[in-house]
Amino acid sequence: MPGKLLSVVITATLAFGSSVAFAAEEGVDRAVEGAKNTVTSPGQIVQGIEEETAEHGAVGVVTGTVKGTVDAAGQAVKGAANLGVGVIEAVTKPLTD
Repeated sequence: MPGKLLSVVITATLAFGSSVAFAAEEGVDRAVEGAKNTVTSPGQIVQGIEEETAEHGAVGVVTGTVKGTVDAAGQAVKGAANLGVGVIEAVTKPLTD
């Protein structure tokens, strides 16, 4: 009987530990993705210029800069938010589960 009890305790401990690790992993993944989006957001400016220039010629440089800057700002804000939420999830999720 003590062997069965020990087996149940070990199984429960392993299951809890793996669920805690998985919850923390989700937060870390979100934080990494957010950091990547924040760092790569200036590339949106270049992409906006390329797209608008191809479509509208020389005027596209101006409109592409504006469009790209707006897209870059949006991506940076979203990335920063995901970074912050991911860090908080990675730290607190295991404590709440």
